[in-house]
Amino acid sequence: MLRQAITENGVLQGIPCGDPRVTVFKGVAYAKPPVGPLRWRPPQPLENWTGIRSAATFAPISYQTQPGSDPDSFYTRELNPAGSICELSEDCLYLNIWTPAQSSGDSLPVYLWIHGGGMVAGYSWEMEFDGERMARQGVIFITIGYRLNIFGFLAHRELTLENPNGGGANFGLYDCLAAIKWVKGNIAAFGGDPSRITIGGQSAGAMCTLALFTSPLTKSLFSGLITQSGGGLRAFGYNEKCEKLSEAEKKGEEYLKILGVKSIEEARKRDTKTIYEAFQTHMKEFGRPGAIIDGYMLTEDPTDTLLADRHPRIPYLYGSNRGEVPGTPAAPPMPGSIDEFRQLVQRIFGNKTEEFLALCNIKTMDDVKKIMRSDTFNTRTFAARAYNIIQAEQKRNNYSYIFDVDIPGEDNPGSYHGAELWFTFNSINRNWRPFEGRHYDWARRISGYWVNFIKTGNPNGVDMNGEALPEWRYYSKEDPFVMEFSGEKPRQETRKIDPLTEYRITFRLGRL
Repeated sequence: MLRQAITENGVLQGIPCGDPRVTVFKGVAYAKPPVGPLRWRPPQPLENWTGIRSAATFAPISYQTQPGSDPDSFYTRELNPAGSICELSEDCLYLNIWTPAQSSGDSLPVYLWIHGGGMVAGYSWEMEFDGERMARQGVIFITIGYRLNIFGFLAHRELTLENPNGGGANFGLYDCLAAIKWVKGNIAAFGGDPSRITIGGQSAGAMCTLALFTSPLTKSLFSGLITQSGGGLRAFGYNEKCEKLSEAEKKGEEYLKILGVKSIEEARKRDTKTIYEAFQTHMKEFGRPGAIIDGYMLTEDPTDTLLADRHPRIPYLYGSNRGEVPGTPAAPPMPGSIDEFRQLVQRIFGNKTEEFLALCNIKTMDDVKKIMRSDTFNTRTFAARAYNIIQAEQKRNNYSYIFDVDIPGEDNPGSYHGAELWFTFNSINRNWRPFEGRHYDWARRISGYWVNFIKTGNPNGVDMNGEALPEWRYYSKEDPFVMEFSGEKPRQETRKIDPLTEYRITFRLGRL
């Protein structure tokens, strides 16, 4: 087995996994620590080292609210039951590599994963990211850490002037770009094929993936992509476009006032906790951080790039979960009254509000709850359906799915936001829920589709047991195929899109 990797920067020593046929390299640095004077600067090239560097432990995670600190949070029990062991630090530019290679010449396909967390939280070695299970199926699996919240997405006029050629904003995205470039240049040392790199992500990680997909800076860096519950129109399916740099810079000015400093140089001297707490206290005022149209990483909103057919023609697999509807974990809250519902519709449809409400025929709160739990207001499902239409018109052979496997447990969570992760990574054995044999069958099949796609750009083939998977056809005008993961086996989606969802898609496509 390959236990040492000779990278461009030095030699790394990995360790065997529970399955000794797989080696893991944990806490592999891909850039200099972005601390002190390197805070709010683009990632800097890693320095070389001599001797053999151990890669036996996970690195600190991006500074954030301590994972698992809220015992009543749904996601504490679901993803972060041991979150308290995570060390928080601005020094977070590390990746983790699971490889089944026996030698550096194996040329295995690579999957590089960008975690979610709303651009404010999450980390690269969460429980559900089982790299060993992925590697056992013949791929090299990599997870990356990147800067989040105020450390990853601050913009300010001073930062723009410091970086006249780009890199004065979108630090978290530039981190992801640096990680991809490092992997591209070094993955052969781990037995990987630099020409077969698929990038993927879920939720905010999907938004990062989509931004990288549409960026002019990533040409030829990867050969395929996967976006789960986040890829599609307007990233998460929300209405707002990515902020323009000038707008984000104004928010940066306000942030420095709150911090009580007059310059970026002065802000760089403040301690990490103070920097974060000032952001966390006022996040509602500034809004959740995200990608910025800076003219370099992004020259336009990613959705506009998709609509105009200016993105690369590489294999793309995407989808969402049917249970990602208001009132469920990590989803918008359910309106408390008919008036609140009307206000929501007004924000979405503007002068088309009355036309939409007439179609809804809302008379009672039961009517409101029914429509809010339909695909009409499932923003992530809407985004995927809208992109289905776009990519079919552009004659792209992309693969679309809807996840609705029943999730057991006394809380009856439905196919909640993030539920599919346990299945795509075939890691449900790590989850507390009382999964049964059929759930393990689902995990084997779904992860099989993902691995096949990573290997060939096509999800079809066999699962890890060698059993043939049901055919997954790409979505086209002639054959609008969406793979549905529900019931007993994968199948073409048989549930018809309700008229309101169809109306919303048509309306939004004309409006964007």
